Amino acid sequence: MEIQVLGHSMLRIVSEEGRVIVVDPWITGNPTCPKEWQRKDKWADVDLVLCTHAHFDHSMGLEEVLNANDRVMGVVQYEYFLLAFAGRRQNVFPLNFGGTYPLLDNIQVTLVPANHSASFGEEEGFKPAGLPAGFIIRLENGFTIYISGDTGFMSEMKTLISDFYKPDLAVLSIAGIFTMGPVEGAYAANVIGAKQNIPCHWFPQVANAADPEGMKKLIEAFPPINFMMDKNKEFSREMERYPGIEPLLLNPGESFKL
Repeated sequence: MEIQVLGHSMLRIVSEEGRVIVVDPWITGNPTCPKEWQRKDKWADVDLVLCTHAHFDHSMGLEEVLNANDRVMGVVQYEYFLLAFAGRRQNVFPLNFGGTYPLLDNIQVTLVPANHSASFGEEEGFKPAGLPAGFIIRLENGFTIYISGDTGFMSEMKTLISDFYKPDLAVLSIAGIFTMGPVEGAYAANVIGAKQNIPCHWFPQVANAADPEGMKKLIEAFPPINFMMDKNKEFSREMERYPGIEPLLLNPGESFKL
């Protein structure tokens, strides 16, 4: 199994059987996405694309991935499906909380709650787009990944995520402002109990971005990003309070193999 961070909250997961799952694609216009991953041919092997909610930094590449090949299937929350895809795309599957996508070999994908908001069309006057979500991904060998999506800390992290799904790996939003910050994220990691935890939803410094000029323009257009930079490092420091729970700090383009 390999999991690769491709910028901000975008992930690429390759299972032991070679199935490729992409989470929260933001490709074109994403200054944190490595340039080689902004080519259309890089997505030709994708089997499944999951989108936690409709905010631009999680969904702006969804159409690109859905168009990448003839077999790819997208999974989104039901109202988001109705507003954006119903009757227009046949390769998008709707789920609601507790529901499981049943059609990819022995891989199971279940929709779980997130404490956030959901809308799209921010530049044109936003529209509500269903409810935000997270995902539980159970791979063929039983390895279980929790994708928090954008969320604040919530009691379900203990009662549902930890006690019931028992993930081996958690991907947690930790940058603050719109989600948990490093302190809450580290506490969540401890409550959930996954042995390894990847922080997401943070931004690099301009000089370290895949597209420094694009990063600079994004900050100018959306100044709150200034307060979300390098929060992964703060998360790692906070995790020192919880021995036995490991932070995995992956920069865009880096991967972790198990």
